[in-house]
Amino acid sequence: MAHSTFKVLFAEDNESSAELLIHFLERFNFEVDHVVDGMAAELKLRKERYDFIILDNLMPVLSGIRLANKIPDLNKNTPVVLLTASNEKEDVVNAAHSKQLVGYILKPFDPDKLLQKIVSVLRIPESLIIDKKKFPFSLERTQRDSYGPGVKLIGCPFQKNAEKIAQEISFILKELPNPRKFFIEVGEEFYYMKRSNEMLASLITRLASKYEIKEEDILILSP
Repeated sequence: MAHSTFKVLFAEDNESSAELLIHFLERFNFEVDHVVDGMAAELKLRKERYDFIILDNLMPVLSGIRLANKIPDLNKNTPVVLLTASNEKEDVVNAAHSKQLVGYILKPFDPDKLLQKIVSVLRIPESLIIDKKKFPFSLERTQRDSYGPGVKLIGCPFQKNAEKIAQEISFILKELPNPRKFFIEVGEEFYYMKRSNEMLASLITRLASKYEIKEEDILILSP
């Protein structure tokens, strides 16, 4: 039930700039692999298939332009965008001959414009672009006659981890009545999170250990 994601390779040697863009793209449906030089990017492209490639032009070892013109076969149809400074623009236009190059973006750039470029090139329907920040995460205690006590997960747990959520659930439920079992009601927005099913499995394991019960005693209710 996890929402569709799109895999991006991002090659940028400025780690602080890279972190900002990674954080931005991961707000939406993008899983980002980041490397800091062209050679590392080439190795990634030999081993894994990506939906989109973002290359900084000036990188150590292997420049973005050179890499764009020698993308490994596994990703020979993957669209490429180059990030470049304004004084490099002419060099980029003259030197980049890759048919996969779908454009260049001048630095500093607006992340929203890059997002629009990716969405346009990949022809991603608007319905599949989910801004996780529009679905803030919260928990509330609930009760059902047929199941007993439980907790409802509301929104998307963007930038949350299983350990923190398990602690919050434990605080809300506190002591369990006998028999010691409960349910977790999971809203649709929870599944907008990358690897949401893995997070849910980790939650169940942690909570079963906390309450010294079997994992089967924690019922998951999904939409």
